[in-house]
Amino acid sequence: MERTLLCIIADDLTGAFDAAAPFAARGQSVVVALHPGAMAKALSFGCDVVAVSTQSREISADEAASRVAEIATSLPAGVRLFKKVDSRLKGNVGAELAALAPRHLLVAPAIPEFGRIVRNGLVSGFGIDRPISVAEILGDLGKMAVVPDTSSTAEMQAALMAAPSDALLVGARGLADALAAAMTGRAEKPLVPKPVERILMVVGSRDPITVAQVAALRAQEGVDWHGAPNGVMAVPESLGKVTVVQATPGTPAAPGNEVADALAESVHPALTARADAIFLTGGATAEAVLRRMALDVLQLEGEVLPGVPLARAGDQAMILKSGGFGEAETLIQLVRILRADT
Repeated sequence: MERTLLCIIADDLTGAFDAAAPFAARGQSVVVALHPGAMAKALSFGCDVVAVSTQSREISADEAASRVAEIATSLPAGVRLFKKVDSRLKGNVGAELAALAPRHLLVAPAIPEFGRIVRNGLVSGFGIDRPISVAEILGDLGKMAVVPDTSSTAEMQAALMAAPSDALLVGARGLADALAAAMTGRAEKPLVPKPVERILMVVGSRDPITVAQVAALRAQEGVDWHGAPNGVMAVPESLGKVTVVQATPGTPAAPGNEVADALAESVHPALTARADAIFLTGGATAEAVLRRMALDVLQLEGEVLPGVPLARAGDQAMILKSGGFGEAETLIQLVRILRADT
């Protein structure tokens, strides 16, 4: 069994895949533990990179810190840590970092290729209405943190090279991409997946960016869209070439985790069993659907598009995407690649 080189700890599932994808795209073996209880199984694969979702974005800070600490103590000696954070710094960022007891931190949440940058300690750019102060999120940890300006790939790579060797790396896909390039010395190689006939797209994210992407996709010929108020819908009799199930607001509104669970119940197994490829967006939705499918570990094959990783569960392709990035035609492009005009 090969020695694991890196462990990526993310607070949600799409984030774990998002940060791990640049390593798979450069030829490293990557496995993702879909929940904390799957960590031992993931490590048993002996892959170069293990990513794990602690499922801790929406829970209390104390419980989030406990989960992160437990993951860290389960790792073999010598495994490097990467703490994946949301590029808009959502969730229990400070508590989870403190649980890792770092001596130094390199905090670089920017994703320059997606237009999200850090300048003068503020996160700004694509999808951000008001600049976000990194120092306010870090609190007392800010005293031991370096928060470099990172508005380009070159600046991100320079920040990584300048960081102390014992620094805890804290960032999103931008920093993960720089680390993958440094660890492998290889360029990214886009994944060309085997063409599929039937695609199921389950959309739980309500981020305006995702909503716009779904609206653009719905305008395409051959797309069968179903709204699911609070995640609940009547199962269609057949599965088309492209079937989209999208959570919509219900009356009264339901909490996000309840919507995700209802959405998972709506699509599995009635729709998931008929699909050749399953696309999931929204961390809670991805976790709920995969949990209902009784999956706990997936091996990552690479990226179909930048920030759109693909894994495989038996004969099915599993594609996960974070909600808050991408152009309006991202889902249209994804469908074209997956179907390859079949």
